[in-house]
Amino acid sequence: MPRKVNRLPGIKLLPSGNWQARVFHVSGEESKNFQRQDDARAWQTRLRLDLERCPSGISRNKRLWAASLLAPTGVITKSFDDLDTAIEWFKDGSDQIRKGTWIDPDRIGETLENYSSIWIKNKVEISGKTMATYVSQLNVHILPTLGESSLTSISNADVRAWLADLIDIGVGSTTLRQSLRLLRAILEDALNAGLCSHNATKGVSIAKQVKKKAKALTPEQVKALAAECGKYGNLIELLAATGLRINEALALQVGDVDFDGAKLHVSRTWTMTASGKKILGATKSREDRSISLSGQMLVLLKPLTSSKSKSDFIFTGANGDALDYGYFRRAYFTRAVKNLGLDEVTIHWLRHTCASMLIRIGAPITTISEILGHSSIKITLETYSHWYEGDSAAWLQKLGTSMALSE
Repeated sequence: MPRKVNRLPGIKLLPSGNWQARVFHVSGEESKNFQRQDDARAWQTRLRLDLERCPSGISRNKRLWAASLLAPTGVITKSFDDLDTAIEWFKDGSDQIRKGTWIDPDRIGETLENYSSIWIKNKVEISGKTMATYVSQLNVHILPTLGESSLTSISNADVRAWLADLIDIGVGSTTLRQSLRLLRAILEDALNAGLCSHNATKGVSIAKQVKKKAKALTPEQVKALAAECGKYGNLIELLAATGLRINEALALQVGDVDFDGAKLHVSRTWTMTASGKKILGATKSREDRSISLSGQMLVLLKPLTSSKSKSDFIFTGANGDALDYGYFRRAYFTRAVKNLGLDEVTIHWLRHTCASMLIRIGAPITTISEILGHSSIKITLETYSHWYEGDSAAWLQKLGTSMALSE
């Protein structure tokens, strides 16, 4: 067999006349064909040198340089044709991670509008009504100004300017706080996902306004309002006597009334999906409760439940379906309060009226909280504490009398 002249290790002449260069490394064998032997040799030499200087965190895989970073969001791997480019990306990413400014390079230009839509879809744990509120706040107050901005470009100054614009057009403080809270939650989620280096809402706040004190009607005003509401006067009386929320009352079915036990079972309320569809859902506190009914309430409910099945709604509209809150408010309640000169009164005042009357007759705050279905007694105290003002003098006077009698 003739001796091969000028044979180079890892390089051979193919039958086609091309030269094939081979390099062995930890990931296996890698080869490439060239027309000229010098080009094959140059490629082989360059690749071997690159393999020798390749730093930890970068490897050769499928003819590419794969750089891997352990980012806050997990392992990020990106492939490059050139080793120097891979090293530069790896160093920049490592510096960002060390400084806490890491941003996913593949989503670095993602806009607030795009990310918020993803954020909304993933919020499966919130109620339909809350979801509808979020969507409305985004579409009306947040996205028109900040939606096209990338998550990385939104600054603290942008957030302050956005709030200033909302204030200029007359947006109320409650809506401002809710919108800011929503934006803060979305940006915090984006920060945790490695899509921005900071939460631009940090340090931004809205001056807290004095919360309006709850107001209530007198028993005489309740009776007058019930009379003005005509055939739905019984709904007015029930709300004032039980403290039910309006959509809890409108969700009541015949089977919820226990005439023998003189109790009303409250387990559902009308709520809305993100698309605006009205559905039956859990109560606001997400807990069922039972309310004792007075003889007067049992008499009031009796004709509303007779000749109906257990699944029928107690308060119904003209077509026999559940009475719609919007229709009742427009067609009956608004007209009634106007006729009585009670223009500032809202339906929620009837719930406050129940609390007011219970406080007046000395009901324990824990009992009031249970009746109203508050998630905690703290809410009850914060809402109705002003109706206890002046009680300390009377109770201390009673204490003094009691102590004097015991001497």
